[in-house]
Amino acid sequence: MKQNKLPVIEKSRHWLIVDKPVGISVHNEAGDVRSVLKKQLHPGTFHDIYPVHRLDKETSGLLLVATEQETAAHLAEQFQTHKAEKTYYALLRGALPVSDEWHEWSFPISDKSEGRKNPQGLLKDRVEAKTLYRVLEANKYFSLVEVRLLTGRQHQIRKHAALAKHAIVGDNRYGDQKYNDKMAEIYGTDRMFLHAFRLSLPIGGRIQTFETPLPTDFRRVLKS
Repeated sequence: MKQNKLPVIEKSRHWLIVDKPVGISVHNEAGDVRSVLKKQLHPGTFHDIYPVHRLDKETSGLLLVATEQETAAHLAEQFQTHKAEKTYYALLRGALPVSDEWHEWSFPISDKSEGRKNPQGLLKDRVEAKTLYRVLEANKYFSLVEVRLLTGRQHQIRKHAALAKHAIVGDNRYGDQKYNDKMAEIYGTDRMFLHAFRLSLPIGGRIQTFETPLPTDFRRVLKS
């Protein structure tokens, strides 16, 4: 997906938060977040763009980047020590009971990219992984959940949802391709329905929280 400009939610001299669309990589690809921001921001105001945390190409939502390597390392440490936190919306296949209560997925998984045939990965590679979720809305076809990560394994939410038999709608790596193709045909979008909607992190001596609303395509599918 070609992107000429990214929505900036908040910025300072040392960091900024962007609302990343689906289909754009964070780094290591032509037209990625780093290259777009380097063109978008005023030349001479920074040396480079350093992503602080991961966000899959297929996932939309809030991404924190730094304009200095030292700042990036400091902010990344906040996530590693759980002083900073990302929270997601995910639209899952199938109905789950709506509840204010948080539940936990704790399937051990590898910290590698896997696939639908074996989302957990090889037994020798599996490590502890914990994901909290609560069901906000549901109908007989879909469940909208809020998700928090207690560990940070690669594709953790996607793997855990698939292992729980409620794969994320539109996730072609861990879900059912034929089902996702049918959903794309019905709803006119082939996106993966995972969105990082909240970032909480310590800035200026206090915890600050930044949010984006539920994407309109999530609401459209839920109300159909």
